[in-house]
Amino acid sequence: MKPARRVLVVGATGRLGVAAARALAHRGDRVILTARDPSKLEALASEIAPSGGLPAPFVCADLLRDDAPETIVDGVRRTLGGVDDLVLACGPFPRTPFDALVRDELVRTLTVHAIAPLLLVHALAGDLAEARGAVVALTDAGVTRPYTNHVAYLTAKGALQTGLRALSVELAPEVRVNMVSLGIVVDPEADADPLRMHRLATRSPLGRFGTPDEVVHVLLALLDATWATGEIWGVGR
Repeated sequence: MKPARRVLVVGATGRLGVAAARALAHRGDRVILTARDPSKLEALASEIAPSGGLPAPFVCADLLRDDAPETIVDGVRRTLGGVDDLVLACGPFPRTPFDALVRDELVRTLTVHAIAPLLLVHALAGDLAEARGAVVALTDAGVTRPYTNHVAYLTAKGALQTGLRALSVELAPEVRVNMVSLGIVVDPEADADPLRMHRLATRSPLGRFGTPDEVVHVLLALLDATWATGEIWGVGR
C-alpha cells in the first residue's frame, strides 16, 4: 500500500477542488484544505474526515491578499508540520469580454490564478524537495485554443503554465511539477441551456463534457507519476 502523503489542496471548495480533496482522502492521504470561504471549508473538512476521526485541517485565505501565501504556509506548519504534495485547483472562472477588460480585473485574475500559486510553490519548495514531492495544477485547454469572453482568465492560466514549466526545471530533480489542461467540465448549476450545452459538447472529439471524477483520475495519476515533470496532460480537448 502506498504510504499516506500530506497534500495541500488550493481552491479546495470549488467543484474540482472538492473532487480532488475527496479522492485524496478516500485513498488515505492526509489532506489540508485552503480556500476563502470558511463555512465551505468547515463543511468539506468534516465530510472528508476519517471515520470517527477529526475533521481535515484547513486554512482560510484569500489569494487576492498579498499575505495569502504566508498565511497558508503558516497554517500548514501549525497543522501538519509541512506538506509532501501540492494540488492547485484555483478558481474562479471570470467572464471578461474584451470590450470590458480593465486593469483591475486583469490584475485580480492574474493574482489568483498565477501570482499567488507560483509564490506558494516557492514558499513550500523546501518541504516539497524534502518529500520528493509533486505539484499538480489544473489549467485550461483555452490557453492554446482560445475562446471568447475570457481574455483575463486565459491570460492568467497561460502565465501559470509558463511559470510552472519554468519551476519544473528550477526544482528538478527533487520536485515534479505537472499540469492538467482541461476541456469543458460539466457544471449542472451553470450550464442550464441545453442548446448551448450541445454546441459546446460538440467541440470535443468525444462529443461530451468531462466530469470532475475524470479530471481527478488524471490528477492522481500525475501526482504518482514519478518519471514525469514539466508535462501538460490534455484531457477532453
